[in-house]
Amino acid sequence: MPNDLSPIVLQLFIQLITAQIGLQIRPQDRSAVSEKLLTRMKFANISDPEKYYQLLTITSFESKNEWRELVLLLTTVESYFMRDQGQFSLLKKVIFPELIEQKRNLSKTLGIKPTLRIWSAGCSTGEEPYSLAIILKQLISDWEQWKILILGTDINEEVIKKAQQGVYSPWSFRLVDPQVQNQYFSQRKNEWKINRELRESVNFSCINLITDHLPNIYINIHNIDLILCRNVFVYFEPKYISLVVKKFANTLRPGGYLITGHAEVRSQIINEFQPKIFPESVVYQRREFLSKERLQIESLRLEEPKSALEKSEKSLVDDRHLVAGGTISASFGKEPFSEMTPLLTESSSLGKRIQTRYVAGDCVSPSQSFSPTISKAKIPEQAYLILIEEAKNSFQNKAYAEAINQAKKSIDLQPDNFDANYLLAQIYANLGKHSQAIEYCERASKVDSMSVHPDYLQAQIAEEQGELEKAKKILKKIICFSPSFISAYLELGNIYHKQGQIKRAITMYNSSCAILTRLPPHTPIEQQGKMTANQVLLDVKQKLLKL
Repeated sequence: MPNDLSPIVLQLFIQLITAQIGLQIRPQDRSAVSEKLLTRMKFANISDPEKYYQLLTITSFESKNEWRELVLLLTTVESYFMRDQGQFSLLKKVIFPELIEQKRNLSKTLGIKPTLRIWSAGCSTGEEPYSLAIILKQLISDWEQWKILILGTDINEEVIKKAQQGVYSPWSFRLVDPQVQNQYFSQRKNEWKINRELRESVNFSCINLITDHLPNIYINIHNIDLILCRNVFVYFEPKYISLVVKKFANTLRPGGYLITGHAEVRSQIINEFQPKIFPESVVYQRREFLSKERLQIESLRLEEPKSALEKSEKSLVDDRHLVAGGTISASFGKEPFSEMTPLLTESSSLGKRIQTRYVAGDCVSPSQSFSPTISKAKIPEQAYLILIEEAKNSFQNKAYAEAINQAKKSIDLQPDNFDANYLLAQIYANLGKHSQAIEYCERASKVDSMSVHPDYLQAQIAEEQGELEKAKKILKKIICFSPSFISAYLELGNIYHKQGQIKRAITMYNSSCAILTRLPPHTPIEQQGKMTANQVLLDVKQKLLKL
């Protein structure tokens, strides 16, 4: 075991760490990072730095475990309740009252429950999201009448586990009024546990802001009203700050707020944000329009790369170095996971593949008229977002008539509405109304040419109708556009299996395994109810053993 890493070797590790988690390692930190790498090498029983580097760069279960342990050493864990009282005062007196009033007005106008969606990114051990819950509980007298979602995420799995427990030492309360502490926490010996009502109002998960695709409807990080990402960017390389800020812009609803640590993103804010200056802090409000850069990217996507569509399925996966069993020897984090969609089983019918099932008695005639009864002139611009959220909830509850009604009202208020068009496509596919489903798929694709979800649904419909060659063509197109789209590989494998093309089926199943191994094991994936990435991986590997 070496006593130190050479400058060249250490630099390679630093570049790898920065690319994976965005961490900026200053010259004065290099010695400490070297020590931490050597500590992990010792625990992993690896004496050769090159072998340890290879472990971090391959995609495997062991590699993911090692990254988790290394992140624990590299990241700083420091948090406490009501941290930065100036910003929390601004939230309590200005930002939250504004959001609450907006949502109450929308609720009265539309006759639905008011909603708030808040994300604490880089939440550490959970003090920040719980602090937000406390303030909202103080401000909202009719708390039970609201739909409030507070998300807490961090790259460090250990701190997320602690946050979920909601138990803290007295040191975490050094800025908390004792009356507030006694009201919302119960003492247990030398520790304090947050009340169950507030603990259940916050959801925690492990997220990598650099490599994870955002926004992501499947982990509920989308259409957010307020994002807090404080004392996170101070550790990031500038280019990764810019990357994450752009993700935040796309994840916020129009008019939503971003709050960061003081001066952490002053030189990185992009066109989507309008800075708003208060005595306590600068906050950033998302504008109503898309940046020119994003519009250019989306316009380029409209042109299908014919050469890519003509690739064979073999050429699509050759550069991934796939082998039986789903292992891969590509660089770790080289191609961040970009999509997460419902996964399918070979025996599934179209109705089962979609997130909810068709129930007899809920059938809706596609010709039924659902004209909006609300005057557009009286509706705030964000009303269509509330309607689509209600439509999604109705869809999940199998109330298809209500879901169609709400989605069409949302489109009336905002014609360029991807979510509503795609949801209608899903509903009509569930009801077996394929022509209507395809129509709304095409409408959704015109709104957002970057999304492959409408294409994937059309592939499902084609397969249901027995048009397997058409389904295969669409699925290959999806893989060209989004090489990490798990379901496309799985469904293409299912079709090849049905056609007796076993070798090609194995290739597709191996491709899906390679992507699944790069996800955190407990990542939820929809497949006839939520399954984790690890469960789906085991399911696919069992299928491979039978071929």
